This record gives sequence, C-alpha cells and structure tokens, in this order.
Amino acid sequence: MSNVIASDVQGSYIDSPLITLFELEIDGSFVYFHSGVDYSLDDLQFVSLDGTAINTYTPLPITIDGMLLQADGAQARPTITMANVTTVFKNARDGLSNEDLIGKKLIRRQTFAKYLVGGTPGSSVGQIPVEFPTREYLIDRISAETSTFISFELAAPFDLEGITLPRRKIIGKYCSWAYQGYWSDPSYGGCTWRKDGKYVHGNDGNTSTQFSSYYFTEDDNPILLARSPDIYAAYSSSTTYNKKSIVLHNNKTWLSLYDNNLNYAPSASSSYWIECPRYTQWDGQTTYAEGDYVRYGATAGSETIWIALAPHLNQVPKNYSIYWRRGDVCGKSLNSCKSRFQAVPANRNINDYGPSSERNTSHTLPFGAFPGSAKYR
Repeated sequence: MSNVIASDVQGSYIDSPLITLFELEIDGSFVYFHSGVDYSLDDLQFVSLDGTAINTYTPLPITIDGMLLQADGAQARPTITMANVTTVFKNARDGLSNEDLIGKKLIRRQTFAKYLVGGTPGSSVGQIPVEFPTREYLIDRISAETSTFISFELAAPFDLEGITLPRRKIIGKYCSWAYQGYWSDPSYGGCTWRKDGKYVHGNDGNTSTQFSSYYFTEDDNPILLARSPDIYAAYSSSTTYNKKSIVLHNNKTWLSLYDNNLNYAPSASSSYWIECPRYTQWDGQTTYAEGDYVRYGATAGSETIWIALAPHLNQVPKNYSIYWRRGDVCGKSLNSCKSRFQAVPANRNINDYGPSSERNTSHTLPFGAFPGSAKYR
C-alpha cells in the first residue's frame, strides 16, 4: 500500500469513492473492466502497474466474494460472478467460450476515484499508480452457469519462485485440468474420465464383462441409479456393514464409509455414512421438481447427470439453462480423482449398482493435474 493511500485511509473521513478494477489475461493480452456500480457506468482510465501506460476499463456487472487474508490453513478461494462474459471479452479472441477462461490470470486493483486519470490529483504516464496492494488469482473452475450470468471459483497461484511446468501453471492442492476435458476435445488433453462415467468390471467369477456408469457430486458422494423395485436393503441396527454396503434409511440411500460399521444409524451428521442421491433417465413427459436428478445426453457416450433448478415439464437438460445444471461435478481434489479412477464396485454382479468407498490404490492417478500423483496413492 502506498503512503498516499495509507494517509487517506487513516484520515478522519474519505473524500473519494473506492474503485475496484480487474485485469484478465487472455492469450498474452489483457482485458480491463470495472464493476460499474459504485462510481460510474462510463469507461475509466488508470495508469498501468509499471506506470508506463494508461489502461481503459470497461464497465461490467460483476461481484467478487470471499477474498479473505489468513496466515495459516487453506487459502481462500474467492468467487467472481459476472454477466455476458463472452460478449464483453470477444475482442480478446474470436470464439471465446467460458471454459477458455479457466486457468487465466485475474488481477484485482483498488484505488480511490480521485487517483484515476482525469481526477485530482489524478494519474498520468510516468507516475507510479496510487493504489492498494493488488491481488492476483487464477480462474480455477466454473462454479455456476446460467443464461444470464457465470460464476468462477478463483485460486491463489502456488508460489514456486516463478517456476512452472511447460505451458502450465501449478496450483497447489487443487486439480488444474478441465473436468472431462479430453472428451470435449481430444486435442486439448487433460482429464480422461468419460463423460458417461463408464467403468468396465468383471463379475465375481470374472466370466463376463459388467458395465457401470459412476457419477459423483462435488463432495464426491456417488449418484446412484433409482430402480423399481429397489435393489438396496433397509438399514438394520443389528447388521454389521462394510465399505461395499449401500442401504436405505429414512427414504434416502446411504453408503458405508467404514468396515465393522455396527449400530451407527445413517444420517447427515454421521461420520460413518454418506448420502447418495438417486437419478432417473430423463423423460420429456415427466414434470420435475427442484432438486431432482436425471441422466441425459444428446449423443451416445455423452450421458451425464443433471439437477433440476426449478419445477418444469419437457425442458431438455443443457448448459445455460435456467432449469438445469450439471450434477456430476468434480470437486477438483485428490479425493475426487481417486473416487473415479480408483473406483471399486460395491457389487460386481449388478450393472450400475454403485461404487463402494474402497479404493483400488494399485491403479495410479493420471499424471499431470496433481504433480507427484503417480507416487502418492
């Protein structure tokens, strides 16, 4: 923080509005914008970080939350929400999509309006900008997406004294790959988990091939196929359960997290069980309620899970819909990767019965998203 800004903050009153500016790097060039709500709907100008140029910031409806500073524990992961992303940023690159922004650098700058270009005393080329300390993040993933707005989760860059792997920045703790990116565009590479979650396994006698589709919530809870009649048994306090046990209790489905699980009733507060949502195949003749899970894909191999956002009838699941959002979401952690690539069937003899809470640690994780993941299983 500059001495000038510090003096303003410590004064008896602040005589100028606080301005928040954003700089987004896209393919080597920057896009400049501001929230446009606290001060002005016009373009604003402010001197660059090095004082050698004047940048023009375009107004854009935008909010950012969760920017906490802490000395220990996990770093905060702010969320930035904005409108019409591809429209505003189209000049940076033709054909820009929301997914293209993942991994890009975002810089937040703050100053008082009087230090903008044209203010009093104002800024000009050759002057060091008068501003608060800048905050730098990488766009890590899309956390919400509708036809009117998009939210991104941000991550602080992992500090390695400027060292990066070839053509890729390292982000500590969280996966930097686009979930199922290989299936969106094989030339893009990255995460190779199938969009339809297809997992091939033999039965207990290994005399035939069984197929299952494994889907998970952002918290790594399995999403199971709803069947009629139900194939899962009701919970019993006299039964000892293991990591392959899936039961029914209080009209919900639960997966045991431990072996020797005896007399611990499934509940949201129990550390012995996790709840498993149930999905049905999408049907255009069914009226869906908020929170319903369905499986749908426009083409073979693209079938995935969707969650209803509002009651409706005959609205096809898709991105940018006000009625649906993706239900099979990667939590971007090592556990999310292990849940998928080290999955163990809870029942090998039944297709789509569901994964257990065991892990096949002989199956190494795909190298790339997590440095050293092949070593640590």
